[in-house]
Amino acid sequence: MCTPQGIIEKIGCLICDEVVKNAIKAATYVRHYKANLENLEAEMRRLEDRSEIIERKVREAEDSGKEVEAAVSHWRTDVEGMKQGIQELVGQRIAGQNMHCFVCSCPNIKGRYRLGKLAEEKTEAVKKLTQDSHFDEIAHRKPPPPELEFPSNENYVTFDSRTPILKEILDALNDPKINTIGVYGLGGVGKTRLVEEVRKRIRENGTFKQAPLVAVSKNQNVRDIQSKLASELFLTLDAAADDKRRASDLWHKFFNGERYLVTLDDIWREVDLKAIGIPLTDGKTGCKVVLTSRNEGLLKKMKVDRSFLVAELSELEALALFKKKVGNSADSPQLSLLASKVCQKCKGLPVAINALGAALEGKPLHAWKNALEKLERCMLTNIEGIDPSVFASLRLTYDMLHSENAKSCFLICCLFPEDAQIPIDDLMRHCVAGRWLAETPRTLDEARNEVYTVVGTLKSCYLLSDGRKENVVRIHDVIREIGIKIARDDKAFLVEDGIHDWPETPENRPPYLVISIRSGNINQLPDLLAYPQLHTLIFKYHNSTRLKVPDSFFIDMKKLTVLVFKRMCLLPLPSSLAKLENLRMLCLNKCELGDIKILGDLNTKLEVLSLRGSDIEALPPEIGQLTRLLLLDLRDCNHLRVIPQGVISRLTKLEELYIPDRFDKWEATTDKKQDTSSNVSLDELRSLTDRLTTLHIHIPDVMLLPEKQLKFENLKRFKVSVGSMFEDYEDFSGTSILKLVGIPLKDEFTSLMDKAEELYLQRLVGLKKVLFDLEYLLAKPKSVSFSNLSILVIQSCDNLRYLFSPSCARGLLQLKRLEITSSLIEKIVGFDGEEDEDELTVCFSKLKVMTLENLPQLISFYPQKDKTTSTDRKFSTHTQSLFNEKEYNNLIWKFVGDCLLRFDLTSNLHDSAFVPTDDTSPNQSQLSYFILSGNQMSTYFTWTVFDLGTDPSVRPHKLKF
Repeated sequence: MCTPQGIIEKIGCLICDEVVKNAIKAATYVRHYKANLENLEAEMRRLEDRSEIIERKVREAEDSGKEVEAAVSHWRTDVEGMKQGIQELVGQRIAGQNMHCFVCSCPNIKGRYRLGKLAEEKTEAVKKLTQDSHFDEIAHRKPPPPELEFPSNENYVTFDSRTPILKEILDALNDPKINTIGVYGLGGVGKTRLVEEVRKRIRENGTFKQAPLVAVSKNQNVRDIQSKLASELFLTLDAAADDKRRASDLWHKFFNGERYLVTLDDIWREVDLKAIGIPLTDGKTGCKVVLTSRNEGLLKKMKVDRSFLVAELSELEALALFKKKVGNSADSPQLSLLASKVCQKCKGLPVAINALGAALEGKPLHAWKNALEKLERCMLTNIEGIDPSVFASLRLTYDMLHSENAKSCFLICCLFPEDAQIPIDDLMRHCVAGRWLAETPRTLDEARNEVYTVVGTLKSCYLLSDGRKENVVRIHDVIREIGIKIARDDKAFLVEDGIHDWPETPENRPPYLVISIRSGNINQLPDLLAYPQLHTLIFKYHNSTRLKVPDSFFIDMKKLTVLVFKRMCLLPLPSSLAKLENLRMLCLNKCELGDIKILGDLNTKLEVLSLRGSDIEALPPEIGQLTRLLLLDLRDCNHLRVIPQGVISRLTKLEELYIPDRFDKWEATTDKKQDTSSNVSLDELRSLTDRLTTLHIHIPDVMLLPEKQLKFENLKRFKVSVGSMFEDYEDFSGTSILKLVGIPLKDEFTSLMDKAEELYLQRLVGLKKVLFDLEYLLAKPKSVSFSNLSILVIQSCDNLRYLFSPSCARGLLQLKRLEITSSLIEKIVGFDGEEDEDELTVCFSKLKVMTLENLPQLISFYPQKDKTTSTDRKFSTHTQSLFNEKEYNNLIWKFVGDCLLRFDLTSNLHDSAFVPTDDTSPNQSQLSYFILSGNQMSTYFTWTVFDLGTDPSVRPHKLKF
């Protein structure tokens, strides 16, 4: 039985035990304080070793343009804090090595206890930091700035009847009860344009992390949709994985704590969102989905939460749009009534109104009368899902093309898949090899110029539109369907998507001249194809199973001129391929290839050979027999390791040469005797430079360049990297790109710098000596203009003081993107050497993106000039704003979205470092995305950036530090 006395005794025992334990622990701290400190130093050395590894990886990631993971940044901050704490502790240890009492020689028990205890605690904390340093990922690819993610929707026209629909869709996307939205209407009514505008606006207000849009089309395929989604999300899916695994990867991407808006455009049958990997939102994470279709019933079947009809334009809206395309002549007394009647035939569908209006612009009265008659005759044609009036309008637009080249190019575009991004270079290759141009061009460059001219004509007639990147075009799905019917009826073309059996030779119709098939459903090809008149054969297979080509497949295709196979198994190549003596273009893209030496037998006429993305490991010596080749494309052949010596140098007619970005097996020298056991050397390019106008090449080491300088003066298009290869995440859209990393700048490359549209420079050696004895990177002597430069990226070039000379800055009329990171640069524009210049006005009229990052020595964009007398001009070096009034007016006006502005404040900058102090309303500029950030930043500040539009009364808040 517990008595009060017993309870008191037990409590006393417990207290005594605890006191004894604490005393023993304290004595241990005192006795072993030196050992604890030594253990701490040992653990600290391990942490510093890990920290060096992490810092190196961080530098590599930042140099590559990646964004460091937040967990890594937090860890680095914790490590720095730990280092400072340890340094203080070490200082205490040094001060306390003779820790004795002031009164006597007894040891300072209190000091030793404190050191021993702190050392043990710090040791455990250091161990944990070391353990936490093993990150799955150090950095990730940065998403594109909004201006690049959403190219301007120039073709979107605001109509009174569409404005309420746009608002209702935006409101529905903000409604937590609505997850799926349907948009339906006739083909060509403008559904895609509307949802593109929706996703652009919804991303600008920050409601969703990303807003991918994928065109599904008639022959929808889960794998294709997954691939397109991944591309939009900057996510890499395993190509070898099955659809379920890929769906799982997409699912986890969407359920990462963010919200996404997914648009599936132009669906023709039910879509299984789960099979693709699209999870609907739970309010905080996941996806909201927008579906567009020509079929309202299909959207009801899929049980969308809300659906919206995009109706045809009202008569007044249609006529207003038509007159806008035709011009003022439509209001003349002669044409006014005719214009109204012609416009009525378009039934309020923008795709028809735009095309027909552009075709009739500037035409005389008799052309209008003829157009109306043809429209009435063509109204009987029936195409599924397309109003007959649309066919009549677009057929007439095609017929009114005066250029046969334009008609041919338009029909070639219809051979590409629905909603494809069609490279103009691919159109050029078809036009040259297929002899589709009225006059055979003398060179590929001449052909390209002609095709660009033709494409411009087709775009002005609204038969083609701009693609997502430069040098790429698209064709509206409705226009493509009509083009396919025209091609089938007039030219004996066959274009099929998703068929299950290979088509037979038509009866009671002309034999096929062109066949384009895209399918993943065909299980077997016929042993022999009886198409004696066939001129062009395109077959693109999209299935993971192998589809082999029979050995005798090509025997009866004597007239075949153009052959394009994609994703085919050609192990081995069919022997009948070598019998195609009229073949001028052969594309075996993304194919499984083994021994390809029989291609050497195609030496009679072959002009274009593309093996892009194939799995070849070696180019056989027999390729050197193709002496008529004008173009050799080996891009994305990432397994290619062998190009025998002498093969390239024998192809003396080459005008375009594309070597894989990852090919780096160049020999340093070339023996006088050709030795096919040796690899190619750069010296072999010397025999091609007189004719070569296009070159894609990676040079891993500048020492591989031959002693005698290579001449690149004739190059008009190039993608050249030296010192570091192009990475997959680097976004290139230009035709002339130069990347130089960690090399001494040689004369071969200075001529390319002037021609470059996109210039990437990192850790260059000898800039001061090579570039005109100035400290500018881009000075501007009379022979150099940099007039083509649209993208300039500078990284880790510490020997630069200034980036531009004033005269050079004036000439950068095409500059769209400027990125400067990790440099000791002082001014973007410097006046040194040009003291006689008047004050410079910087107005990069096309600048869209500017990034100034990790620039600890930056003083200003450019210094202001002090004019003490009319004859004595000096340049101010006193403390000043980062941007002066004129720069601010010209550059920093129109922003989109919110961003964190960070800068390493140096002694050269004061509290008005970013903007001038006056309240003058700035002029409007095009800059839409701007980043300022620094390394080891002592001050952080946030500024909300507004889309200021055209209202001059709205001004951004001034920055406060």
